[in-house]
Amino acid sequence: MPPIHSSLLKRTPYTGILMFASLYACVVIHLSLFPYSGWRHIGIGPLEFLFGPWIPVHQTVLWGDIMINTLGYIPLGFLMLLGLNKQPRTFDKILAVLLCMLISFALESVQTFLPSRVPSKMDLATNTMGAALGVMIGIYVTAQHRIAPSLNRRLEHWLIQRAWIGMGLLSLWFISIFPPQNPTFSTGLWLGNLFEIPDPLQQGTPFGIPLEVLLHIETMAPTFINYCFLMCAWMIGLAQTHAGSPRARLLIVLIILTLLIRLLDYLVLAPMPAWSYLVQRWFEANSLGLAIAFVASLAISMMPVLPHHMARIGLIHLLAGWLITLLLPGVHDPELGDPGTGVLAIFRTLQEAGRWVSELWPILAVTVLTFLSLPERRFRR
Repeated sequence: MPPIHSSLLKRTPYTGILMFASLYACVVIHLSLFPYSGWRHIGIGPLEFLFGPWIPVHQTVLWGDIMINTLGYIPLGFLMLLGLNKQPRTFDKILAVLLCMLISFALESVQTFLPSRVPSKMDLATNTMGAALGVMIGIYVTAQHRIAPSLNRRLEHWLIQRAWIGMGLLSLWFISIFPPQNPTFSTGLWLGNLFEIPDPLQQGTPFGIPLEVLLHIETMAPTFINYCFLMCAWMIGLAQTHAGSPRARLLIVLIILTLLIRLLDYLVLAPMPAWSYLVQRWFEANSLGLAIAFVASLAISMMPVLPHHMARIGLIHLLAGWLITLLLPGVHDPELGDPGTGVLAIFRTLQEAGRWVSELWPILAVTVLTFLSLPERRFRR
C-alpha cells in the first residue's frame, strides 16, 4: 500500500467532496428559486438581463445582497475545486469557476419567470466573484503540503472508507430539523397521515388499541420519538468512524451542532432578551429525550463497537421512532409564517427546504443504513 501522502498526488476526483458540493448546490438552487410560485411570461427572454443595466431601475445598490451573493458561492467554489481533483491543475481551477458561473447564470435566467425574483448582471458577477474566492481558498489549502497530508492521515485514521455516504445522510438530517415540528427531532411525519389515523377521542382508536393504552403511548411518544431519531442520527455519525478514533469527542461535536441548528429558530426569530427564557423552556420540554439519547450514545461511543454494528443500532432506532408516528393522530404541517426579508428570508427558505427533506429522509436513511449494516459489503483499504 503506498504512503498516504503519496495518494494526494493522484489526479482522481474526490467522490465524497463532489457529493457535498452537489448537496450545497441544491441548497443554493433552492434559495435562489423559492417559493417557486407565480410563474409567468412577461414578454422578455431569459437572457434579457444580460443587456439591461447592472442594477435594475427600481432597485438600488444593496450591500447586504452583494455580500450574501458573494459569501453564498464561496463554499461552492471551494468544494468544487477540491472535489474535481486531489491536486488541482489550472484546468480544474478554471473549470470550478465556470461550473459555479453556469449555475448562477442558469438561476438568473430562470428568475426572469418568477415574480418574487429579479435577475441582474450584478448578481451573476458577485456570485462568480464568490466562487473565485472559494477556488482561491482551495488553491491555498492544497498548496500547504503540511496541511493536506496531515488532515488526510487523520481522516484516514478516523473514518471508514466511503464515509461520505453516511456523512451525506447526516447532513440531510441536519437540514430536516430546521423547521419547527412536533416531536422536535422527528422526520417522516407523513406516515401517520398516510393511513388517516383517527383521533381516539373522536372516532375510535387505530388498530383496535385500547383507549387507555393509546393515551399512555401518546403521552410518552414525543420523548420516545426524539430519543429514537437523536440516537439514529448520532449513530449514523459514529458509524463512519473506526473503533480507534476519538468517538466521544466527535459525538460531543455532533450534539453541539444538533442543538445549535435546532435552537436557531429561537435565536433568529426571537429578540435577544428572550433567548434565555425560550431556550430554558425548550430544554424543559425536550430534556428527557435528549438526556437518554446522550447517555446511551456516549456509552456506546466508549465501547469498541464495529461500524456496521453502529449502523444496525441506528437502523433499529429509526424504525422504532418512525413507526410510532402511526399512533400519533393529527400530525400537522408546521406553519412557517411570513418569510420576511434579508437573513430572515434565507432562514425561512432553509426551513422550507428542511420540511421537504424531512418527509423523505427516513426512506433514504433506511436504504443507506441497511447497506452500511452489512459487513461483507464494507470497502476495505
